[in-house]
Amino acid sequence: QPVLPANMHQFDKLPDSAFVRQSQLLGSVLPFSGTTLWRMVKEAKFPLPVKLGAGVTAWRVGTVRAWLREREASAQKVVVGVDS
Repeated sequence: QPVLPANMHQFDKLPDSAFVRQSQLLGSVLPFSGTTLWRMVKEAKFPLPVKLGAGVTAWRVGTVRAWLREREASAQKVVVGVDS
């Protein structure tokens, strides 16, 4: 069984309605940097965060999970297309 970062185990246990901040996503759930995350948000390639208050921005866990599932499905279609 693969060893997952501690944050990934916590992410998996959160309800879809929970919120996660950038620091909880980067390096464990998402394999890229903060700069890449915000570029992807700007380019509409990653979901928009929710502004919860002054200086508090977060993503809903369910939204991030849906995005991850979409990426996985897209990757599988590419692999299937290559093998066909």
